[in-house]
Amino acid sequence: MDRPDSHQGADVDATSGVSNEFHIGGNVGAIATGQHGQATGNVYASAAGDPLEMIDRLLRQLEADAGMLEGEQAEEVLDDVQRLHTEIHSRRPRAESIRLMLSRLTAAASSTAALLGTVEQIKELVSAITH
Repeated sequence: MDRPDSHQGADVDATSGVSNEFHIGGNVGAIATGQHGQATGNVYASAAGDPLEMIDRLLRQLEADAGMLEGEQAEEVLDDVQRLHTEIHSRRPRAESIRLMLSRLTAAASSTAALLGTVEQIKELVSAITH
């Protein structure tokens, strides 16, 4: 009997009994297949988690990863990370100021996938708390 989520052309190595078949379901993140496939993904706390705590964690990660950038660009990212942290934790965060900082961080991080992914995650969390 065929299952609707199974891959119809899956091969099974007769000598080892190993299948190259895989199933995907639920919320799917990064996927890579093949002999040298690699993927990274981030797992977040449930929706009940504190968005500010998650943003702080991502900002710390961005600070740590800023070393992937060169010289002045790394310093600018670090400065914007500090400014963004201060603005987000202010009594009245200014959405326009936050958008400008996120825009600068996106531009600075665009050459490094890991940094850009972190900035995109921060954007999603910030948009949830500024609306």
